Formats: sequence, structure tokens, C-alpha cells
Amino acid sequence: MIFFVPFQTGSFCAIKIKKIFYGGEMHDIPNVLVVDDDPDVCKYLKKLLSQKRYKVVGADCGREAIKSVNRTAFDLVLLDLSLPDLEGYKVMDHIKQKSPESIVIIITGSASIESAIKALRKGAYDYIRKPFEQQELLKTIENALENKRLRDNRKETEGALRKSEERFRNLVENSLIGICIIQDNKIVYKNRVQRNLLGELPDSFEITKFQFIHPDDISKIKKLYEGILSGKAQTVETDFRFSPSCKFSDQVDIKWVQCHASAFNYLGKEAILVNMMDITRAKELEYLVMIKHKMASLGRVAAGIAHEIRNPLTGINSYLYTMEDLCDADTLSHDNIKMIKKIAGQIQTASNKIESVIKRVLDFSRPSITKMVKINLNQSLSEAIKLSTATLRKKGIKIETSLADNMPKCYGDAHLVEQVMLNLINNATQVINEKDDKKRIKVTSYFENKSLFISVADSGPGVPLKLRERIFDPFFTTHTDGSGIGLSLAQRIVADHGGTITVGTSEWDGAEFSIELPIEKRIGSR
Repeated sequence: MIFFVPFQTGSFCAIKIKKIFYGGEMHDIPNVLVVDDDPDVCKYLKKLLSQKRYKVVGADCGREAIKSVNRTAFDLVLLDLSLPDLEGYKVMDHIKQKSPESIVIIITGSASIESAIKALRKGAYDYIRKPFEQQELLKTIENALENKRLRDNRKETEGALRKSEERFRNLVENSLIGICIIQDNKIVYKNRVQRNLLGELPDSFEITKFQFIHPDDISKIKKLYEGILSGKAQTVETDFRFSPSCKFSDQVDIKWVQCHASAFNYLGKEAILVNMMDITRAKELEYLVMIKHKMASLGRVAAGIAHEIRNPLTGINSYLYTMEDLCDADTLSHDNIKMIKKIAGQIQTASNKIESVIKRVLDFSRPSITKMVKINLNQSLSEAIKLSTATLRKKGIKIETSLADNMPKCYGDAHLVEQVMLNLINNATQVINEKDDKKRIKVTSYFENKSLFISVADSGPGVPLKLRERIFDPFFTTHTDGSGIGLSLAQRIVADHGGTITVGTSEWDGAEFSIELPIEKRIGSR
């Protein structure tokens, strides 16, 4: 006999209040299949579960159950093992094959340990013997559905994660920028572009050997790499040359790359994410542009030299023609001889001018031998101002100074720095109009971070934008009596000190020349 638990009012109220709640949350109404050859049990279970707001379908034999499973995907199946037409295990096998996500709970009166073990091995969620307690059954069903919901959610989350990882992997793999991951000084991942860039470098290649980096760039890259490893820097960016073959010669393909590297956590360990962009073509174009600018600058220099030499040469030719006319006379008079001597002197003067031009060219092209020592920059500025005082006073120009206190010392040549300042002050003196009411020059010095700054500003007409690119060219000048050497020489001296010089607009709308010098001696400065 099968024992049926009476359906009491209290139990009914509890079920009705819960409605489709299980696991403490609201969910879609589950589909339940009840398979039992006893019509009373089947009817009872359908009524009980319908009151729970489940969608319930009944089947009184195995074949009917299989038809239902083929038509509908059930969340839960309550299956009796003893069926008139098919063994319950065969129905269970079909359910698992057709709808593997369905949960099967065995409810049977002919229970044994062997049958229970067999059912559980075939994937049954639980095994309940008849007669059963109503609350026990409802609790088992609720737990089973909650377990299925969690399992479905996990699979859905895992599926979404797999899709997300696949999308991310596709984005990284098909990125136009080379991406690689360095961990424990080895490359543990590189995308397609990076594989093309790195070429034949094996994954086991040790980064710290730096054989693939151009010798001139190794020191810079090593310092940046160690900075990230030590935690001093989280992100670094630079460009460098490298060769996948680790060989450097005219016959080897050497590449330029723009590199951005940052520290991050990869698979639970510290690593470095490296982005690389091939800028070889850009560097080649940059070099061609530089050559073009140099050729243009050389053309302007040649034109300047030709102009300076042509004038005295024209005079020399004129003097020679005059001398030829004087020498054609039958007899040289005293006056002719006197005139010839005078012309010879003029030829000598013109020749000296040509010699002066050639000397200036040679002086400018000859590399200066600079001995760098720690110097007081303000002292060099003060000396240059002192030497210019008489000229400035004569022209009625007021000079202002704003020199920073406690100025750090820097590496340099005090004499050459003084020469730069004299050139800049002299240049400012020449451009200031004597008719101006306010004639001013201001010299300023200050320091920030690891650099020292100097500026020389004037109240002159300023430098037009179209001339600023040429202002430092050798022999370029806007003055009729200028040599065009001063500013170009100043630029070269500043460059020899590892610094830069630029021209802008002063507070009086005149010119302002700004110099930046490193406090520490830079590689490449003499």
C-alpha cells in the first residue's frame, strides 16, 4: 500500500504564500514531469505541485514519458522505477540523452540499496522511497531546482566568460599594435603583430641579455626595464632600435619601435605588458625630412657665403681692371704708381674680408673641445652682463635681472656659457630701436626638477614666425652689418652642453631666447 499524507490547510497556506519562490528569489515557473503508473499518486503529485505553482505534466508509463520528454524540456522529472512497459532506468537514460539539464528524482516503492546506487550512478539527483512525507518531497524538489538554477547560472556565467575571453583574445591577437607579456624575464605571450616584429626570437629568450637591442640603446632600455621591475615606475615609454637576429650591420634589417610598457598582474604573478608599434618607416621619413632641412640650410649657408665673398671679389675685379688701364700707359707716372699702390691696398683689404669669411666658416665647422666641470651658472650670467654694461649704458638700454637664489651647479664650460650670453645680449642690443622710449633687456634664471633655465628677453621688434625656423642657421642675419654666426654658434654651444635653445615672444612683444640646461651631465655632451 502507498501511504498518502493528508493535505492540510496550514501546509496549503505555506505553499500558496511561496508561490514560485525558491532559494529566496523569484524565478520562472519550473516545468515538472511526473511519471508513475499509479493514477492516484500521479494525480496527488500533480495537484500538490500545481498548488506550488509548478507547471506539471503527468505520464502513466515509460513510453508516454519519453514522448513528453521529446516534446518539452523539463526542469524536473519525478520518476517511478516500476513502470508497466519500460524499465525506469531506460526512461532515465533517454531523459539524460535528450535533456541532460533535466533533474531526475526517483520515487519508488520497490526500493533497495542496489537500485538506489544504480539510480544515483546514472545521474539521479535523489532517491525517495514510498510512502514519503509531503514536506520532505517538497523540500527535496525545491533544493533540486535551486541546485539546477545555480548550475545553470554557473554554466551561463562560464559561457559568457568564455565568450568574453574569446572576444578579448581576438581583439588582442588582431590588434594593429604588437602586444607581448614578459614574466620572469621571459616572453610568455606575444600576439600576431608582435610575432612578426620579434621574428625568430624564441619564447625562452631571456630579455635581460638585451642582445636584440641596438648597442646605442641598451643602456636606456636596461634602465627603464629595471625601473619597472623595482617598482620605481609603473609605466614607461620610449623608442629604440632592435634586430630579431641579434646582429647589427648594414646588411641586417634593423627596426625602430615605439614601446609602451607597464607593470601588471598576470595569472597571479607580477608581469610587464609591452605594446610595440613599428615606426621604422616613420623614422626613415623623419631622416629624409632632416636631410632635406639640412640641404635647405646648407643652401642658405652657401648663398650667404657666396654673397659675402662676391662683394669683395667684385671690388677686386674692378681694382684689377683699373690697374690694367694704368699699366697700359707708355710710362708710369708718379701719380699712376701712387694710384696702383692705393688699389693694391684696397685689393688686400678685400682679400682680408674673404679670408675672414673663410675663417668664420672654419671656426664654426670645427668642433669645439669643451671640458665640462661643475659651474655656477649665475656667475657666468653676471660676468656677461658686466661686460655688456658699457655698451648698454651708451645705447640707453636698461637691463633687468632676476637670477634664482640657491641655483644648483651644473656641468658646463663657464667661458662658453658666458660667450652664449654675450651673443644673446649683443643680439638684443642690435635690434632695439634707439628711438624707442622704453629700451629694455631682461635676464632671468631659475630651476625646475633636473633642469636649469635661462631667458634673455628684449623690447625690440621680435622675431617673425616665418623666420624662427631659420634664425639659428649659420650666416643667416637680418642686420646689414651682422655676420649671422652668433645665434648659430650659441645653439651649438648649448647643444654641446646637452641643452636646447628656443625663441619666443617677450612680455614687451620683443624676442625672448630661452635656454634649458641639464643639471647632470648628459650622455653625448662633451
